[in-house]
Amino acid sequence: MKRLLLYVHFNKFNQLSDHVVYQLQQMRGLFERVVFISNSPFEATDQERLEKQGLIDDFIQRKNTGFDFAAWRDGMVFVGFDVLEAYDNVTLMNDTCFGPLYDMAPIYEGYEAEGVDFWGITNHRAYQESKGHSFAEHIQSYYKVFSQKMLQSQVFKDFWQGVEDFSDVQEVIDHYEIRSTSVFMDAGFSYQTILDTRELDDSNILHPDFSYYAPDVILQRKVPFIKVKAFQALENRSVARYMLDYVDEHSDYPVDLIVKHMAKITFPDEPYLLTRKYLPEVQDTTAINKKIAVHLHVFYPELLADFLEAFGEFSFAYDLFLTTNTDEKEAMIKKELEERAVKAEVIRTENFGRDVMPFLALRDQLRQYDIVGHFHTKRSLEAAFFAGESWRTELMDMLLKPADNIMRNFEARPDLGIVIADMPSFFRLNKIVDPDNENKKIAPYLNNLWERMGLGDIRKVNFHDFSTYTMSYGTFFWAKTEVIEPLFAVEIKPSEIPPEPLPQNTMLHAIERILVYMAWGKDMDFAISKNPVEMTPFVDQKTFNLRWSISPQNANDVPLRVLTKLFVKRTVRFIKYRIKKLIGKA
Repeated sequence: MKRLLLYVHFNKFNQLSDHVVYQLQQMRGLFERVVFISNSPFEATDQERLEKQGLIDDFIQRKNTGFDFAAWRDGMVFVGFDVLEAYDNVTLMNDTCFGPLYDMAPIYEGYEAEGVDFWGITNHRAYQESKGHSFAEHIQSYYKVFSQKMLQSQVFKDFWQGVEDFSDVQEVIDHYEIRSTSVFMDAGFSYQTILDTRELDDSNILHPDFSYYAPDVILQRKVPFIKVKAFQALENRSVARYMLDYVDEHSDYPVDLIVKHMAKITFPDEPYLLTRKYLPEVQDTTAINKKIAVHLHVFYPELLADFLEAFGEFSFAYDLFLTTNTDEKEAMIKKELEERAVKAEVIRTENFGRDVMPFLALRDQLRQYDIVGHFHTKRSLEAAFFAGESWRTELMDMLLKPADNIMRNFEARPDLGIVIADMPSFFRLNKIVDPDNENKKIAPYLNNLWERMGLGDIRKVNFHDFSTYTMSYGTFFWAKTEVIEPLFAVEIKPSEIPPEPLPQNTMLHAIERILVYMAWGKDMDFAISKNPVEMTPFVDQKTFNLRWSISPQNANDVPLRVLTKLFVKRTVRFIKYRIKKLIGKA
């Protein structure tokens, strides 16, 4: 069969997504000719990549005027309507779907053998919205195939030659997506779809668009494509993780392509994406060739030995930078280094900005490296002894003990920008992070810092839109220097850092939270090193569902004054506890 594919591409970040490359690789063999039409600016290197792999024959760059229908029109004009008539069929496709999940060849052969006039993946039944807008029955536009019989018809040519460059997507839907089915049906042609939704039960979905609201049906019926927007839908977020699992289990499709694409076009830490962020074990024994620096801020020199022992287990070469703030501490550090025969550069810094400002003070030295690890001799003055001990030891277990595997991951994955530790167990046992506080008190710092780093020019984001943040607890991390560079380039003024005792909502806390998103802003990914401390998720249920204790007598009618009294009482108790701890440490 002589087949033609007109493929429309659009990416709001002007990138070529790997799922598009995979799509073309899997389908190239079906078509004699592939015309690739990009409605967004396209890098010459990406075009060359597609051409070198033989995935496309022609390339058209255009503006996103008229959206995909105007792009298909321009593709037909480029090929020539007289040339189109010689093809057995023409496929119109865009990149708004993941797949193919299954082999498309038998599907094409089946419809061709039946002599079907035109066909698609899914259709949309006739529907009247409550607000008055109506939809006629139609094939959904992300995938349509037209037979030679239709290509040679005047109604086909008239329709496509009449496509205008509408600027409102709803006009495109009304005039073209819907009418590209009804016009041809009125002319006597008939269609089929792989999934005919007209008779399916839609009582449990908000709108009879099965490609968007019923991903379970799409997957269980073995539809070969699933829409990108099915993962974006708010209604599907609770099941998106299971959608990934289903694709993984029932098809050969590389699920990581979905994860990578969704992490780029949405926020990188949507819950269903986090389920696949654990750092894998890389068995590759290839030498680690990255230039690596390790920075340790030593405020408590009595803890230095533990870190040096952990560093001593690294199998890769690294340069060690130690910062501290007094003559006495510096002397203790140098003695420890000498006794252990460890080479390190010791730098004096002010007792200001905890571990973060000393780290930023080394920006000129650290810029010379490919990967930087940042750690500090963490204790917690604000919390009990066991809290600080557990934070530090667990963070070390997650980021220092598996450091060799972390470096192998950096070597194996060019897109990996930062590795952080999983949530320390203390934060699962205690409800400390308050989403309202994060949103109201820390989000302004994050927004300010994002703009100052120039990342707002790349990705527009409002951190008030986040309920909470995926953070590098304790500001422990391994990161590529290019991820950290925007932070190095910002001058954090002394007036922006409160004196000790440090309050809860500061620029330092914002930096702790923003690192993962900095990788996202640089179009890179992040990974999480798993906490070896195992705890049942019932702990999370108990912790995160905490509420005020109410007596049985007040259970049915709790006056506001009771809740207020409880809130004030517990807040005062917490403040007194923290003051006592701070005075004791001082």
